Amino acid sequence: MMIRVLMLTVLLAACGQHYEEGSHPPPKPLPRSTMPAGAGAISGTIRLSPDFASRLPRGAYLYMIARERADGGPPYLLKKIPVPRFPYQFTMDQSNVGQMFGDGIVLAEIPEMYLIARIDQDGMAMPQSGDLEGTCLQNPIAGGAQNLEIVIDRAY
Repeated sequence: MMIRVLMLTVLLAACGQHYEEGSHPPPKPLPRSTMPAGAGAISGTIRLSPDFASRLPRGAYLYMIARERADGGPPYLLKKIPVPRFPYQFTMDQSNVGQMFGDGIVLAEIPEMYLIARIDQDGMAMPQSGDLEGTCLQNPIAGGAQNLEIVIDRAY
C-alpha cells in the first residue's frame, strides 16, 4: 500500500505542468522568398524537327520538364499542355514548380537544372515507344534563363 501511495505522489508531482491554450507562442512560419511572383521565370521557344512534322499523334500532350540532373530525378518544374503549333513560345514560372516540393523550391534560386520537352501520345509522363523528345540547347540552365531553345528531334 505504501508503494502505491508513493507512486501516486510521484505521478502527481510529475504532472505539475498544466497546458493552457495560448500559453505557448505559435510556431514560426517557414521562411519565404521575398522575390516577386514572376522572378525566376524561364522562357524560350520549342521547335519541332521537320522530320517529325508528320508524326504528331492526335490527342497528344506536350510536357516541359526541368530536373536537377541530366539523367533524371524528380522534376523541379512540370508543365503539361495539349500539343500546340510549332514553333511554340513557352514560359514556366513559380506556378510550375513540382507539387512534391511545395513552397520549398524557389524557381529564381535554382542554380542549375536540365530542361526537356516531350510530345507524349497517351498523356502519361513516362516516355514510351513513339513519343518524341528534345533537350534544351543551353542546358544546364538556371532560374530566370530567357531565350531558351528546344528542338524536338528524337523518337523513343
